[in-house]
Amino acid sequence: GGMYYIILSAIFYLILNYRELQQQREREAQFTTQLREAELSMLRSQIRPHFLFNSLNSISSLTLTSAEKAQEMIIKLSEFMRYSLNFPDESMSTLERELYHIQLYLDIEKVRFGEKLDFVREVDDKCLSIPLPAMILQPVIENAVKYGVHESTGKNRLLLRTLCDSDYLKITIQNDYDPDAVFKKGTGTGLKNVAQRMQTAYGTKNLLKIQKENNVFTVELRIPVHA
Repeated sequence: GGMYYIILSAIFYLILNYRELQQQREREAQFTTQLREAELSMLRSQIRPHFLFNSLNSISSLTLTSAEKAQEMIIKLSEFMRYSLNFPDESMSTLERELYHIQLYLDIEKVRFGEKLDFVREVDDKCLSIPLPAMILQPVIENAVKYGVHESTGKNRLLLRTLCDSDYLKITIQNDYDPDAVFKKGTGTGLKNVAQRMQTAYGTKNLLKIQKENNVFTVELRIPVHA
């Protein structure tokens, strides 16, 4: 009888310890998730002011040269900001929603650059529903416009291509650039921000690749499909 009692007591305390361990793991997982969400929220919050600052600068310049273009850009900016502000403050979006967001941005920049901005879109429709971090492509496109189109003296090609399989959504963004151009120093919220967000969202490094070859700047993002 004594041995039976000892065995039952040991089992009882093992169950208690197991439950406490599980609860501790759940608390740690919840805390980790909260930290990740807080970091993502902070990184996302850097994007909207960055874009708005650039757009207002462009509008300010246009008011001196073309009031009509400045007015058109204000209308486009209003539509873009309405979408941006109404966009749920969540960590994930879809490729389709991101592309809509990008098109609004490029419509605004098209007012400023006209035919100088040659946007080429090669998107596989089967990739459109794949989830990815919200507004993750915006800084990459801004970077391509700033260091490609803005510094170019002629027509500048900006390419966005997507491919997807059962493992990854591959997004390639390319722009021509002048290697001899003197670039203005950025604010630091561009590609570095994107790489950090990707690592935070997926817990994996090396999901963003940068390459410069033959006066073409290429950024490649690999989005895990079943993360």
